[in-house]
Amino acid sequence: MAILDVIKYGHPTLRKVAEPVKPDEIDKQFLKDMLDTMLAEDGVGLAANQVNVLQRVIVVTDYEHTYTLLNPEIIAYSENMETGNEGCLSLPGLQAPVPRHEKVVVRALNENGEQVEINAKGLLAIVLQHEIDHLNGKLYIDRADLTSLQWVDNDPESGLPLNKDALLDEIQAIYHELFHQNKSSVVFESQRKE
Repeated sequence: MAILDVIKYGHPTLRKVAEPVKPDEIDKQFLKDMLDTMLAEDGVGLAANQVNVLQRVIVVTDYEHTYTLLNPEIIAYSENMETGNEGCLSLPGLQAPVPRHEKVVVRALNENGEQVEINAKGLLAIVLQHEIDHLNGKLYIDRADLTSLQWVDNDPESGLPLNKDALLDEIQAIYHELFHQNKSSVVFESQRKE
C-alpha cells in the first residue's frame, strides 16, 4: 500500500486537463494507490490530477459502493440543481456551498476496461461531478460564490485559520506559505465562468 502525495491548490497540475487513457496503459498498482490514498485522507473522491498525474482516472465512493473509473464523462444530467457544502483534499481546511445537478449519468471504463454506466444521485452525483471537474482543470471554488468560502479546519496545528470566512487572497497567501514556499510555478488563476 502506497499513500500518494495529494497536491494542493496553487500546484499547476490542478489547472490542466487530463489526458484520456487506455486500460492496458494503466498501472493497476497506481489505481490501488489512488484508492488507498483517498481512504487514508478520509476523502470520498480523488482524481489523478490531485496526485500530479494527468490521466483521466478517478476513484469515488458514496460509502456503499466504490468505483475506479477511466475516462469518465457525464452523458446526462438533471435540470434540477441542489446546493451543498463541498470540500476538497487539494483545498484542505476549506468548504463552500456549491450548486450541482441532482442527478447525473456517467459513462466510463472500469479498472478492467469494461464500459460502465452509473446513474447517480445524492452524494455520488456530487462526488462524480466534483472529480470530473478536476479532470478538466476545474476546482469547486470555480463554481462557488467566493464570498461563501469558510475555513473549517479543526486542527489548530495545521497552520490554517479556524472557523471563519475565507477570502481568496488570504487563501492563496496561506497556501503559498504552507504548501508552495519553495516553488517557482504556482498557479492560482480561476477557471470561473462569469
